[in-house]
Amino acid sequence: MFQINFVLSIIVKIKEKIGSIILKNKRNNSRKRGVYNFETAKTVGIILNANSQFTFETARDFVKYIQSFKIEVLSLGFVDSVEVLNFYSRQIGMDYFSKKNLNWYGKPKNPKVQEFIQKDFDILIDLSLNDYFPIQYITASSNAKFKIGRFKNESACYDLMIDISENKKLDFYIEQIKHYLSILKTNNND
Repeated sequence: MFQINFVLSIIVKIKEKIGSIILKNKRNNSRKRGVYNFETAKTVGIILNANSQFTFETARDFVKYIQSFKIEVLSLGFVDSVEVLNFYSRQIGMDYFSKKNLNWYGKPKNPKVQEFIQKDFDILIDLSLNDYFPIQYITASSNAKFKIGRFKNESACYDLMIDISENKKLDFYIEQIKHYLSILKTNNND
């Protein structure tokens, strides 16, 4: 039993190493960059770890808040299991993918994910509170002009990072995003 667990842990480490190398090379440096807020953005993409009903409902409320500014919002949730959980009802603008939609090293291989990556969002918001390779891959690959995520010590592909180290709760994180996007000045001429 010990040998099987040891071999499995080595395989996991190899997958993580390959994924990290691919992620470093995947940064989308050809994207058109800009700074947007709730007044200037026309499209927003939200990516999240959707493992709990609370996270799902909190993100759904945030989507409604953003839509109140007449902004088109698309959400993509990663469910860290093989099947999507039953509390996810199909809603307009909200799609989900799970572990069964990943290749062997964790790259998403779902058509909805590819559409999300290719969309030229004005703002992409990563609502995940923990690191998940599929979410990092999507964020790094995205064509979004302005990427927002939580502060990380290692290099991240965000244009704006928000430090939530003193309060790692999703509702606090969303309040910080709302605050910064409401005070941020832009000079985009779109």
